[in-house]
Amino acid sequence: MAQKKSGSAKRRVQTKRLQQRQTKRRRIVWSIFGVLGLSTLLGFAFLLGGGAGKGEESLPVKRPSQTALDLSRPQTHESAPMEEEYPPESREEKVGFGLEELIRKTRQKAAKEEVQKSAAGPEKRTASARQGKPRLILIIDDISQRRQLEAIRRLPYRITPSIFPPSRMNARSNLLAQGLRHYMIHLPLESGSAKMNRFSKTLMVDDGPRAIARRVAEIRRLFPAARFVNNHTGSVFTSNYGAMYHLYGDLRRQGFVFVDSRTSGHSVVRKVAAEYHAPYLARDVFIDNVQNRTAILRQLRKAVRIAEKRGYAIAIGHPHRATFDALRHARGILDRVETVYLDDFYRSRYGR
Repeated sequence: MAQKKSGSAKRRVQTKRLQQRQTKRRRIVWSIFGVLGLSTLLGFAFLLGGGAGKGEESLPVKRPSQTALDLSRPQTHESAPMEEEYPPESREEKVGFGLEELIRKTRQKAAKEEVQKSAAGPEKRTASARQGKPRLILIIDDISQRRQLEAIRRLPYRITPSIFPPSRMNARSNLLAQGLRHYMIHLPLESGSAKMNRFSKTLMVDDGPRAIARRVAEIRRLFPAARFVNNHTGSVFTSNYGAMYHLYGDLRRQGFVFVDSRTSGHSVVRKVAAEYHAPYLARDVFIDNVQNRTAILRQLRKAVRIAEKRGYAIAIGHPHRATFDALRHARGILDRVETVYLDDFYRSRYGR
């Protein structure tokens, strides 16, 4: 009986040892598989990383075309909310603004005007024009609060604020213009975004001539001394010839000058201005589509380069903390130009 118990105990010990050895083997096998799998993944990641570093030749990247961005026609109400007033820089380049062609044509036109003015008589020039220093018109849109004006005043540059008409943000924003000599009006126009179009009294292309005339007359009552207006969003409106023709005419009759914020590559403002025999003013650069100091300073350099080529440039920003921070650190860039108020520039260039 004792022998049976001893044999049974011995078998149990042997069985347990066998199970332990099998478990140990399984762990070793899984460890080997794990190491091999990790090595494979690391090797694959290394190959991908190496290919990405070689650029388009080894790993071609499909770039957005005009069709992909739906730029073959004016933007619809389903467009992304902020794409037009704050378009990514890559989109601005591809939208078809024709910046270099615009610079070339503008320089040719400016040279022709200079010849005509010289023939007519001596030209009244500002100090910067006499020195030949390029001029940069800096505009800060979306102003609705006095603290934003104060932030602009603290900057060491001549900056033109563009003030929103009264809205839910500030029902008395027109009072911000009291006592200001240099400012303009930021007029909301229909965009491709239903959300943006909910801004108070946004002018729509379907409003018709009477509604447009009433709105412009209201803007004149709210801002009796204002001279300049630029569009807030407005990709749909500024791309519609009929609506833009009526608005431009009513603005002129009320003594306003329209500045195209160029929120759409389909803008017809240049064509309409030519039909009214009026100068065409338009934004060259949005400086703060990307809201960090490095990106904003890069856009300011771009604006300065345009000013150096053409003699002037118009850059638009917004009252973001990053924008004010970048402008405080932009002296080394903006020393190459003279910042001027929009009205001073217009008067010196067009004598009006």
